[in-house]
Amino acid sequence: MGWIISMIFAVVVCTILFFVGRALHRSGKERRSVAEARDYGYSSLGDAKTMETGGTLLTIGAFVLFFLWVGLHTLISSIHQVPAGHAGVIREFGAIVAQTDDGFQFIPPWRTLESADTRVQTWVFTDDPSNIPAGAKLAGEGLGSFSEETQDVFINATLNIEVSPGDIQELYRNVGRDYFDKLVPTRVRQLFKNETVKFKAVDIAPNREQIRTAVEENLREELSKFSIDVVALLIDNIDFNQPFKDAIEAKQVATQNAQEEAERITQRENEAKQVIAEAEGTKQATITIAEGQAEANRLLDASLTPNVILFQAIQKLADDLDIAILPAGEGVIIDPTTLLTPNTPE
Repeated sequence: MGWIISMIFAVVVCTILFFVGRALHRSGKERRSVAEARDYGYSSLGDAKTMETGGTLLTIGAFVLFFLWVGLHTLISSIHQVPAGHAGVIREFGAIVAQTDDGFQFIPPWRTLESADTRVQTWVFTDDPSNIPAGAKLAGEGLGSFSEETQDVFINATLNIEVSPGDIQELYRNVGRDYFDKLVPTRVRQLFKNETVKFKAVDIAPNREQIRTAVEENLREELSKFSIDVVALLIDNIDFNQPFKDAIEAKQVATQNAQEEAERITQRENEAKQVIAEAEGTKQATITIAEGQAEANRLLDASLTPNVILFQAIQKLADDLDIAILPAGEGVIIDPTTLLTPNTPE
């Protein structure tokens, strides 16, 4: 549009200069003829020649100016630079007619070149725009959703997308350069609502990866129709209303206290079982010892013959006896068997 206006202006200006020059040239030529015929003198003749020459130069200058103006402006208007990671969308009188790659491009001046970003774009849905990462763009407020029991759910998310360079002109032609605002935010919000409503509020955070994956896959399928590829969808934060969070916290505290009490009860039960086990062990040990002693006594009683008793008695007394005087006809001083015979009253 600028080149066309410039060309019209050049034609008008140069045409005016051309006709003015022609008029001066004609007037000067007529004056010179009259001056020569009537002999008005050198001064009048010189003025006429100057006017004639000036008109000629102005006419020539109009042509030179026109070609320089048109040539330089056409050359400047035809050279374009498309940045790396971009594609050029070419318009002719407003209609999209073609596209170019990045780098230097020569486009007819009556056409315009519009640079379209084909790099990965980062868009953030958040209620706190101050925390947007460098290079990211604000897509809108946080994604408000609902749980199965209609509990409010607030989600902050980051979306990475890119446009197919070969199809950028179709996207601009069918949707427009503001394709993101027209296609993406509404779909992202609706898809999150479709997924969070499948879960109870307390189950949304534990299932955030399942929700994220489902939304990402559905969004990729819908945007692929417009040559937009979903590179990644990330859930930055999931939040709930303060009363709900307070109730969850109270429930967690109560659950924790119940678990601690259950652990204390279990510990006391284990301690009681240990005491019982120790007592049972002591009981079994005592019974075992008693049974062993009884068996030993039984065996000992069976083995105590008179000769054995006599031998044991002699062994015990042997160290303390130096001389033993025995009555005539007696073999031992004391009959050891009498020690085993209980005394009975006469």
